[in-house]
Parts: sequence; C-alpha cells; structure tokens
Amino acid sequence: MMQWSDILHLQQLGRPVHNVDLGSLDASAKRIENLVFSGVTWRGAALRHSNMSGATFVDCDLRGADLRGMTMQACSFTRCNLSQSRWAGVNASQVALTGCDLSHSDWQGSALALSAFNQCDLKAITLATSNWQRTVVAQSQLAGANLTHVVLDQCVLTDVDFRGITLDGLRASASVLRKACFDGMDLRTVKLSRCMLEETSFVEANLEGVDLRQANCRQATLLRTHLHGADVSGALMLQTVFEDVDATALVCEGTILQSATLRRVCLDRARATGSVWDHAQLTDVRLAGADLSYARFDHASGGPIDLSRANLAHSSWHNTQFSDLDMRGAKRTRMRGTSPARLTAEARSLSLETR
Repeated sequence: MMQWSDILHLQQLGRPVHNVDLGSLDASAKRIENLVFSGVTWRGAALRHSNMSGATFVDCDLRGADLRGMTMQACSFTRCNLSQSRWAGVNASQVALTGCDLSHSDWQGSALALSAFNQCDLKAITLATSNWQRTVVAQSQLAGANLTHVVLDQCVLTDVDFRGITLDGLRASASVLRKACFDGMDLRTVKLSRCMLEETSFVEANLEGVDLRQANCRQATLLRTHLHGADVSGALMLQTVFEDVDATALVCEGTILQSATLRRVCLDRARATGSVWDHAQLTDVRLAGADLSYARFDHASGGPIDLSRANLAHSSWHNTQFSDLDMRGAKRTRMRGTSPARLTAEARSLSLETR
C-alpha cells in the first residue's frame, strides 16, 4: 500500500497520484499542495485538520471521507464520489465541485467562500449553521437538504424547488434565488433581504413577519399567501401577482408595486409611505387604516377599494380609474388628482402601452 512518503515524493516530482487504492492511508493534519489525484480510491479518507491548496481530484472514490476541520484553498473535485463525506468545520475558499455525488454529506458549521457546485448530487446534504459567501449552486439536486440556520451572503441558487428542504432560521442576503419555489412552506424564521426572487412562487406560503426588505420580487406569484406583518420596504414588486393574500400590517414603505395585480388582498393598517402603485390593478382590496402618505397611484385602476381611515396625505392619484372607493374618515391633505397638462404630454406613451 502506498505510504505518505510516496505521496510526498510524487508531489516533489510534480506527478499525479493515479489509479491506486490508498486504503486506510492517514493524511490527517498533513499539508497537501498542488497534487493531482486521478482515478484514486480512498474510501473513508482521513484528511481531518489537513491543509490542502491547489489540489485536484478527478474520478476519485472518496466515499465517507473525513475532512472535518480542514482548510482548503483553490481545490477542485470533478466526477468524484463524496457521498457521506464529513466536512464539518471546514474552512474553504475557491473550491469547485463538478458532477460530484455529495449526497448525505455533512457540512455543519463549515465556512465556504467563492466556491461552486455544478451538476452535483446534494440530496440530503446537511449544511446546518454553515456560512456561505459568494458561492454558486447550479443544476444540482437539493432534495431533503438541511439548511437550518445557514447564512447565504451574495450566493446564487437558481431554479431551486425548496419544498422538502429544511430552511428554519435561514438568513440570505443579496443572494440570487431566481425562479425558486416556496409553495406551501412556513418561512416565518427565514430572512431574504436584498435577495433576487424574480419569478419566484410563494403559493400558500407563510411569510408572516419575514424580512424581504429591498428584495427583487419582480413577477413573483403570491396566491393564498400569508404576509401579515412582513417587511417588504424598498422591495421591487413590479408585475407581481397577489391573490387571496392576507397582508395585514404589511410594512411596504418605498415599495415599488408598479403594474402589480392585486385581487382580494387585505392590506389593512399597512405602512406604505412613499410606495408606488403606478399602473397597478386592484380588485377587492382593503387598505383600511393604512398609511399611504406620499404614495403614488398614477394610472392605477380597479375596485372596489376600502380606504377608510387611511392616511392619503400628499398622495398622487393622477389618471386613476378606480370605481367604488370607500374613503370615509381618510386623511386627504394635499392629495393630488389628475393633471390635464401632464395627461396630454403622456398621451402618446399611454397609447403605445395599450396597443
């Protein structure tokens, strides 16, 4: 069986470790630099607390490998079997994993930066309490994964179906989760501030109190969604669809709801100062007691709308096409209506929009 001295010799010669079975070779706490492992079988590889940089693994069998506490820099794994491997406490940067089997692997408490998982099997992977920065997961399977209390900072996980994935305490910031599916999920402990959530589905999801500040929810779908007390301040909700939604006490200050569609939505007591509803379509919407000061409803249409006791001070209602408005007890200080001069100036662009 190959000894560690043989590995060091190959490293000095700049030659790869090729087509060998390393058996029970112990590389714990070793330093591995710029080595290539090709077609190597090293099941249960003992690499705990080792320091690896510039290493390349291709077509290797590393099932059950123990990499706990390891420091890893600029390494790559291609078509490797790393199922049931242990990565707890790993500190890794610039690591690329392509076409690898990482199912049932354990990454608890790991720190990963500037890394990528491409076309990997990540089923039932445990990532609890791990911290990821600028890391990408693409075309990979995540069914049954555990992301409890994971921190995602500027990461990319697109087209992911999160149903069946544990997300309790997940904190994602400035991350790309485009075209995600959160249907039917309880997301009350999740934070998604500044995330890109374009075309994401939240059908029957519970988002009560969730932090979605400055998120990009363009063309997102919220059907029978619970948004009570959620914070979407400064979020982009352009062309977003809300239907049968409870958004009581929603915080949406400065939120862009332009061209959004709202049907049977309760926004009573919403904090919507400076929100923008231009060209939005509102059908059977409640905004009773809402703060809509400095809000803009230019070219919006629909009805009925309950605005009783709402604060409409300094709001803009230019060319609105609302029917059945209830404004009883509403504060209307300096509300701005339709400007004929502006409407004339907009005539050409409005005609193009309706074609």
